[in-house]
Amino acid sequence: MTNQDRTITIGNVLRADIRGFVVASRLPEPDVPTFGTFVRAPIQQGRADLIGLVYNITLQDDPFLKNLAVTVAEDNPRYTEIIRDQQENRAIPVEIAVVAVGYRDATGYHYGLPPQPPMILHRITVCSKDEVRDFTAAPDFLRTLLDNRDVPADELIPTALQRAARLRPEALRVDFLLDAGRYLAHALGRDPVRLERILRRLD
Repeated sequence: MTNQDRTITIGNVLRADIRGFVVASRLPEPDVPTFGTFVRAPIQQGRADLIGLVYNITLQDDPFLKNLAVTVAEDNPRYTEIIRDQQENRAIPVEIAVVAVGYRDATGYHYGLPPQPPMILHRITVCSKDEVRDFTAAPDFLRTLLDNRDVPADELIPTALQRAARLRPEALRVDFLLDAGRYLAHALGRDPVRLERILRRLD
């Protein structure tokens, strides 16, 4: 793996079910995965990896931050220094919510819900570029998102597709998005309003 394709561990599983999980992390802000990031988590005692998408990021407070938020004021001569120190140097508690979209085992990638959720405290890693390209080679991972009413799927789908497209050679990006668009058109044939809403976000 090259430095440009390095993966990062973002934290440990805090709670989980078959549809997804929440990660507790203390990564500094620039390294926090963004909305639509592909991540993986070990399942089945390490014999498989769940593949998921980040759909929510919550910055948590703690007693120190609560006290600081109440007491620090802009007229404090050190206000800018204090805020910069907290944002750049202190690891703010973060909760990262992930929705399951498939899994990988010894036979390859599978789309849909995994056979089991990851165990509590298992480490979660951002997928490499190759992993994202391989997993999104078929648009079938979109079905789980389309059927999930508990996540902002209409925003998550375009973001994930655009992220996956950017990891492909430029000459292949349009065809990749067209294939995904055709899949969505077939899946949402009875819901043209939703289909148009998603496709517009792919522009």
